[in-house]
Amino acid sequence: MNILLVTEVIHPGGAETFVLRLSNALRQKGHNVRIFTFYKNLFNEGLYKQFAEKVPIAHADIPLPRLMGMIDSALFRLNINYSVRDTFIKRSLKKLVREFAPTVIHSHLLKADRLCLQVAKEKRIPVVTTIHGDYLQFYNKTQQNIPIPLLQYTAKASYNLQHLAHVVCISDKQIQFFKQQFDNYTKGKISKIYNGYDGKVTGDAALLRRRLGIPENDFIFGMVSRGIAEKGWEIAIKAFLQLNRPDTHLLLVGESEYLQTLKNLYASHKNIHFTGQSDKPLEWIAIMDVGLLPTTYPSESLPTVIIEYLCCGIPSIASDAGEIVNMLQVEGKMAGIITPIENNTVSVNAVTAAMNQYLNDKALYNEHKKNAAACYEQFDMDKCIAAYCEVYENAASKSH
Repeated sequence: MNILLVTEVIHPGGAETFVLRLSNALRQKGHNVRIFTFYKNLFNEGLYKQFAEKVPIAHADIPLPRLMGMIDSALFRLNINYSVRDTFIKRSLKKLVREFAPTVIHSHLLKADRLCLQVAKEKRIPVVTTIHGDYLQFYNKTQQNIPIPLLQYTAKASYNLQHLAHVVCISDKQIQFFKQQFDNYTKGKISKIYNGYDGKVTGDAALLRRRLGIPENDFIFGMVSRGIAEKGWEIAIKAFLQLNRPDTHLLLVGESEYLQTLKNLYASHKNIHFTGQSDKPLEWIAIMDVGLLPTTYPSESLPTVIIEYLCCGIPSIASDAGEIVNMLQVEGKMAGIITPIENNTVSVNAVTAAMNQYLNDKALYNEHKKNAAACYEQFDMDKCIAAYCEVYENAASKSH
């Protein structure tokens, strides 16, 4: 099949790295694959080379992108439902579609869905999408009168969902949302497919420990995520400090102004290690004993870092956001301790208690560590590819 994957940007993030991993895995299975992105000025070349450098990639040809962005921002503030950049994006996408003749277009995120549908309509090319969280996040914000970077959300979401050939969800929460709010447009064309992951642990764990000055037998709690407060960074820090165990360490992998503020605030604590951003998070996770994610992020769905913790064979202490509870269990066998979200927060005391459980109950720790391998099998890339190819083939057969 000729498969065109479309996304707005390629930069660090779960949706974007999945696009790259999926495209490369499809290529390895013998399919003819292309990637198309909207904004070349936001293209992370290092990420692309790391995950999909053999997959041809094209970017929309937007002249004077900064100026065009400013014009679009002004139109948005005036409540004018028009985008100058979209005109150039569609022109570039049409050209690629003519040249590549895709069997199917696989789009990611609401805006990309909309533009892909407009371009594909003339050629009767089916468009399928993977839901990464923005449909649900935008809906919840509109219900609370919180501004979103999109005009006429309901009309645009309804148009997309009515015309998409298939909608792939990655969490039960997403499926429930579409059934409740857009059932007329999605009935019979929703399936759940977990993102595939094919990471491999590299690097020298002992070397990294020595670099940080962590003794060989000390216990390491760690967290990798986007550098935003909602992911639960400070909850993790406060829980660790409350633990008050000199033979334990907290490893924090990420970078942002927010994290720099936390680094300055907790600089005096020698057992807390801020590593900064890493393009190879598995190297850091491989030296951890337990992974943390006490997230309250509203559009959390299938956090990649939980998959990465499982890939490295370590248990997690995480909130019950999104699909996390299901990710951390198979047939009732748990690979982590869940600390529930209550009143939009996660209890610091609950995280500390979970840390103590793993430190004091070696049988529980070893059981959850063993179960991590079984949970990780849910994200097997071959299973993911097989499921998507079935979606692609069904969509293509119905479009003719």
